[in-house]
Amino acid sequence: MTGILHSRLDEKSTPDVKALGAYNALSVLELVRVLGPISRADLARRTSFKSAALTGLVRYLIEEGLLIETEETRTGARAGRPGRLLQVNSSLKSVLGIDIEPDHLRVAVTDLGGAILSYRQIVCNRQQDPETTFELIKSVSRDMGVKSGDVVRVGASCAGLLDEPNGIVLSSTNLPKWKNVPVRAWLEEIFAVPAHIGRSIHQAAWAEHWFRDENSSGKMLVVTLRTGVGFALVDNGIVYQGRDRFDGELGHTVIDINGPLCACGRRGCLEMFLSPASMTRRIKDKVGQGRANRLAPLLAAGLEVDPELIYRMAREGDPDCRGIVDDLVYYLGIGIGNLVNLLNPDSVVLCGAIDVVNEDLLTVLRKEIERQCLPQSWKNLDVRLSKHAERSALLGAAVRAAQNHVNSVVQSHATK
Repeated sequence: MTGILHSRLDEKSTPDVKALGAYNALSVLELVRVLGPISRADLARRTSFKSAALTGLVRYLIEEGLLIETEETRTGARAGRPGRLLQVNSSLKSVLGIDIEPDHLRVAVTDLGGAILSYRQIVCNRQQDPETTFELIKSVSRDMGVKSGDVVRVGASCAGLLDEPNGIVLSSTNLPKWKNVPVRAWLEEIFAVPAHIGRSIHQAAWAEHWFRDENSSGKMLVVTLRTGVGFALVDNGIVYQGRDRFDGELGHTVIDINGPLCACGRRGCLEMFLSPASMTRRIKDKVGQGRANRLAPLLAAGLEVDPELIYRMAREGDPDCRGIVDDLVYYLGIGIGNLVNLLNPDSVVLCGAIDVVNEDLLTVLRKEIERQCLPQSWKNLDVRLSKHAERSALLGAAVRAAQNHVNSVVQSHATK
């Protein structure tokens, strides 16, 4: 991370943030977030700022409460006065993250660093109207103790086609009653603070970048397995977004022109072989054929057979469930392999509803991806599970809201 920014200011004076610019202040804050707790001397070595410039930026960030100083913990035989370490003051304020998915609503209060302070997940009906969803958001947040003005920002993750600058969900294949829904306006009315919305796949990508390891860099593919299948490309901290921010529809790439009819109106979309709905459909078909006898009583009783149960029974050796999971791995390997051959990333991160996928299954998936990849594309590729599973999009919405708050604080001083 050396050499990120350069300062040409005279070291004889200690400039303020207005002279230095908001971009420099935010860059220092980001460095401390990723590397901290860190001493001023180590911070100086990681940047190209001159001493006076860095002193001014750190002083400003401390005065605004965005950075705090803590004493270094000494171990062993080290003597002398403990040093002072800089770290982000994540507990300064809190934000509200909301993930609106067709079958689930997730709500979390987080600190400015993205640590979850309170969390709720509720099963939803994708056929319900948006007004019902927002009444649910109000009741859930109220149960969590969140009142108007308690948080400084709200961030939302939404499925479908968005007008992100205006905060509107234009449409969603899996939310048929959501047409031109003013999500941002409704959230701002409920919580009386600025709100921001983004597509689920982009929010998940931001979370994976935000919570990255210190030495992580390069190009990362984030693949989400949720109601649908999506992907995003993160290139050295920049999340690629297509025209109108509509991209990443991996689930609607056609892999079988004679395949089953998809909700988008075409046949053979990848989503038809991977989605929870497709797994449930295939189990029902097998029961209708006199197979999958262990699941037949559940369906006869009107109970839903979800992917988690199918995964579990596959691990226990049920041949029909095992066949469905094997097919999922095969088709997912094709989809990811195509992306890897096209984009040649450094890593692939799987997130979404993958908490039921164990490391054994990931090992099989790695082998399938390798089989689909060109040798040079596969070379040194890191394929791993996200640490956040189904919460990635939620956390992305929250941390972007936190960043928007911090940006507004710094910008307000830099422009005065």
